[in-house]
Formats: sequence, structure tokens, C-alpha cells
Amino acid sequence: MRQFRRLAVFLMVMMAVGAAAQHTAARPNLNGVWKINIAESDFGQVPPPAKQTETITQAGEEMAIAVQIERPESKQSYTLRFRVGAGETPMGILFPADAPFRILSVKGEWKGAVLVVIERVTFQASEGTVEARYQLAAGGKKLRKTTHVAMPAGEFDTSTVYDRE
Repeated sequence: MRQFRRLAVFLMVMMAVGAAAQHTAARPNLNGVWKINIAESDFGQVPPPAKQTETITQAGEEMAIAVQIERPESKQSYTLRFRVGAGETPMGILFPADAPFRILSVKGEWKGAVLVVIERVTFQASEGTVEARYQLAAGGKKLRKTTHVAMPAGEFDTSTVYDRE
């Protein structure tokens, strides 16, 4: 009976260690400068940018995603900073109060090997959400980002592919 208890305790400890190792291994290293690959991306009804890069800095659960977008009519640059699993981080100071598009807050969480980033946004005074899922591909040489935008006027999806620089 005593040996059975020891075996049961040993097995429980081993399962816990295995689960912890699997949990840690499921979080890929997203660090790097990622340049959009327009040919491999699907923007749906949204016009593609002329250029776009996302620079991801990952230190444990601390994340920073610096976004630079160039379109024929404008350039946009901002950085999302948040702690994965810590709830919403306010972002109001990134954009002027009268800007047509503003990110109000951001939060992130891991779902296996996928980083899910949810932004609360306003566009022309209407609130909505942008949910982006970041996942490595091609042995870490590509980053796939699927985005779902939900606004009162409607919803749409995009799928963007980035190459590691």
C-alpha cells in the first residue's frame, strides 16, 4: 500500500513537471523585426499598405509590438506595450483625443503557441475590437497574423504574413 502511494505521488509530480515544461515550450520566441509579405497576405476588403513592419520585443510576459504602416495617403507608427495575462492596459495616450482611429486599451494572452492580442478601439466615435492572433510558421522565419475586426458598422477578417528580417 505504501509503495502504491509513493508511486501515485511520483506520477503526479512527473505529470506536473511535464505539464509545466509543455506550457513553457508552447510559448514561441516572437522577438524580431517582421516585414509584411503582401503577396502572401489576404487583406479582404481592406486596401493593403505600401509597407508595414512589426517589431516585437518579448521579455518573459512583457511584450512590446511596434507597428509602422505606410499607405499612399498617410504614415502611422505606434507601440503596444502590455503584460501577457495581466488584463487590459490603457493606450489612450498614444493617439490624440480627436484622432479618427484610437486604440483605447490592449491585452494579450497565450493560447498554446498563439499570442492573442485584443485591442479596444474607436473609429469615428464608434467603439469596437480588433483581435489579432500571432503564430510562427516556416521554422520561425515567418509570422502569421490573423485579425478579426468587429465594429458597429460590420466585421471583417484579414490574414497577414510577415518575413523575419
